[in-house]
Amino acid sequence: MFSQTQLVLCRNVLIYFNKKLQDRALGLFHDSLGHRGFLGLGSKESLEFSAHAGHFEPLVRSERIFRKRSVRS
Repeated sequence: MFSQTQLVLCRNVLIYFNKKLQDRALGLFHDSLGHRGFLGLGSKESLEFSAHAGHFEPLVRSERIFRKRSVRS
């Protein structure tokens, strides 16, 4: 497990993984990001069909920059 970070950049790497490995990587990114941390993806990558899509909100959709959603009680 990574320590909590505020920014994870994964630019055009996930496209080389199968769906199962993409979901695993995105889960690790989510777990490693601190409260309201940022995730940057490459121009060919998307969270749309990921099991973790609901864990992130688009901040700058055109640039594939997302923010970790707040945990709701």
